[in-house]
Amino acid sequence: MVQMFSDGHEGENFNSDDDQAIISKYDAGRSETNEILSWEDPALEVYHVTDRYGFIHDHRLPEKLTAHETKIRERENERLGKWLKMIKNWDKYKDTEKLRLRVYKGVPNAVRGEVWCRLLGVPQIKLEQEGKYQEMVQQSRLYCTDIKQIDLDVNRTFRNNIMFRERYGPKQQSLFQVLAAYSIYNAEVGYCQGMSQIAGLLLMFMNDEDTFWALSVLMTDSKHAMHGFFIPGFPKLKRFQEHHDKLLTKFLPKLKKHMDKFGIHSSLYTLKWFFQCFLDRVPFTLTLRLWDAYILDGEVILTAMSFTLLKLHRKTLLKMDMDTLIEFLQIKLEQDFGYYDDVAIEALQTTILDLQKHKLHLPGQAPPNELPQKPFGLIIRPESSSERRVWYKFIMY
Repeated sequence: MVQMFSDGHEGENFNSDDDQAIISKYDAGRSETNEILSWEDPALEVYHVTDRYGFIHDHRLPEKLTAHETKIRERENERLGKWLKMIKNWDKYKDTEKLRLRVYKGVPNAVRGEVWCRLLGVPQIKLEQEGKYQEMVQQSRLYCTDIKQIDLDVNRTFRNNIMFRERYGPKQQSLFQVLAAYSIYNAEVGYCQGMSQIAGLLLMFMNDEDTFWALSVLMTDSKHAMHGFFIPGFPKLKRFQEHHDKLLTKFLPKLKKHMDKFGIHSSLYTLKWFFQCFLDRVPFTLTLRLWDAYILDGEVILTAMSFTLLKLHRKTLLKMDMDTLIEFLQIKLEQDFGYYDDVAIEALQTTILDLQKHKLHLPGQAPPNELPQKPFGLIIRPESSSERRVWYKFIMY
């Protein structure tokens, strides 16, 4: 099979017929010709239980905001004008303490995508790499060996959010395209489960190309360096878990002893804390605040918030048995964190300062094997479409 690129040259197609069938479904989107099975497309009679972020709830939401929520909305509206002014004069503010203070107070939803892009340097990268994203999209249609796994994960990413709920809808199309393109762009990582939710979060606030480059920066710059979390063997995850255990032993020894008694190692509860910066592990409003800080300051947020979370809840955790403890950390905290977002962020900032004083805010310098070893954007043509990566089988759902 030969496919013509947009620039006119031909490329041999290494994808299987099954892969091509999946790609065709995403191309067709929600058209009459695209058969969508009933189980793939949940009912959409949900508008009365959809919150401001597009998440669907199984109970009717209050008709009126609470006094606390009203105050939050009012403050966000007040800050929006200041953020618009700062964005207009970005070069003046980009490295200032004023920007830092405002990020930690929370970026208004209306400008969150723009601010995240600027903090990650996406506009400049797009200028320097003009046309590269579309090239990777085209190449992924020929050489991506992770099509089936990406397809599976797209249909279970943020399915409780109205943006991603429709099978082959616009956001699912975007998510599929971004992940397939990135799997070609960064051959060492390819595709690994967990990346779909990160890309999905970015797509809530950005377009396809901005999401692609934001994901690229998060994976490979020195501040975030998520590459080491997603390569085979997950070396950065192990390093951060060991450091987390070290902090508990030093600063929360009673809680560490309690968890050790039940055989609860950090690997049982920190997976999404470190891989995805707390996605699905704390309420979404707090997740966004943590991602504001994470995009600004990088991996120090992972270390500090992991410790802060346990410190804030240590008295509750000490009263729990093994099953209750794990359920609390993996499920209950997302439903009710127990503290307002502002309180959690203030505690996080205090933790960062305390850990910096002890020079324990980070696990130390990353070893070379956690960093990219190969150039990006090179096309590695498999000998056959049956050659699939195996590390995506690491289950996170």
